[in-house]
Amino acid sequence: MNRFHAILLLLVFTSLQSCKNSTETPKVAIIEIIDKEFDFGQISMKDSTSFTFTIKNKSEIPFKISKVGTSCGCTTTEYTKDEVSINEFAIVELLFKPNQIGHIEKSIVVESNTDPPFNVFYIKGDVVE
Repeated sequence: MNRFHAILLLLVFTSLQSCKNSTETPKVAIIEIIDKEFDFGQISMKDSTSFTFTIKNKSEIPFKISKVGTSCGCTTTEYTKDEVSINEFAIVELLFKPNQIGHIEKSIVVESNTDPPFNVFYIKGDVVE
C-alpha cells in the first residue's frame, strides 16, 4: 500500500507541475529581426562602411539588449541601451574598418532577454587595395 501511495503522490505532483508550467507567462521578449545579414559589396582598404540592424519587439515584455560583441577589432558597434516596448525598435549600428584585403565574413552577437538569449548578425564583402 505504501508503494501505491508513493506512485500516486508522484503522479499528482507531476500533474500539478505540468499545469503550473503551461500557465506561466513567458519572461522573455519576442522579437522580429528585420535583417540578419549585410553584404557591403566591395570597398577599399582606405574606406569604411556602416550598417544598422533593426530589431522589433513583438511582445508585452520589454526588450533589452544587455551586450553586443563582435568577431574582430575591425568592427565597432553602438546599440539601443534602453528597454524597448511592444512594437518599438532597437538598433545595432556597426562600423566596419577593414584591416585586411580579401573576402570578409564577420559576426556580431547580440545578447538580450530573448529565447535563445543570443542572436547572431553577419556582415560580408570584399576588401580591395
